[in-house]
Amino acid sequence: MRSIAIAFGLAATVAGCVPAPDPSSLDHDPFVAQNQSAHRLNVPVDRTVYGPGARAYGAVVPVEVRHGIRNLRNNWRLPGQVIQYGLQGRGVAVASSTTRFLVNTLLGLGGLLDVAVDMGLPYDETNFDETFYRWGLPEGGYVELPLVGPGTQRDWTGYVLDQALDPTWYVLPLAATNALLALGGLDLVNDRYELDAPLQALMHDSADSYNALRLSYIQNMRARLQGGTDVEQLEDVYADY
Repeated sequence: MRSIAIAFGLAATVAGCVPAPDPSSLDHDPFVAQNQSAHRLNVPVDRTVYGPGARAYGAVVPVEVRHGIRNLRNNWRLPGQVIQYGLQGRGVAVASSTTRFLVNTLLGLGGLLDVAVDMGLPYDETNFDETFYRWGLPEGGYVELPLVGPGTQRDWTGYVLDQALDPTWYVLPLAATNALLALGGLDLVNDRYELDAPLQALMHDSADSYNALRLSYIQNMRARLQGGTDVEQLEDVYADY
């Protein structure tokens, strides 16, 4: 309970400091100087480390293994996401995600196999960012972190709380949580591999890679929260801006 209280205290404190953006404009970029400094670091790191590493990973590791890793990681994220659905007041999503977790854990080798999808229970990701959005909290300014990437003040606050309120860290043994951390890292590498083409266009081929990435991230994030596209469909929208 102490961890939950600290987490909600952090959310209230940070959310209270988030400046309200102009929702009608994509020009809202209050941290542009810090962001561009981080971007100048992130571009060469992605070109020389993240990109080549992800392409090598995708070339060496079979797709079945990569998808199995994703299935496991997604399955063990579900308990925390059930909490999020509860905070969003979405009872049907609570029931379907709980059922999905039980089915894949018991019948899918702990989540390695996605048995539940064949029963009409697809994986539907949520997080504290969506919870905050449904509560009406503003997204705040765009924030690109060194070596990490793009987000908003609401995104990064939500990410901290996602970790703090994830029950798997409190109920599973240390060896299991360490294994989940490793799986999460591998899945991030796979994400970079699967997003290689749009990220290459955004970060390395755009005339203004900072704004190309910023605009694509914000537009896709907003569309995802409104029930449209997902960040995995990132495209270079800068040419139309």
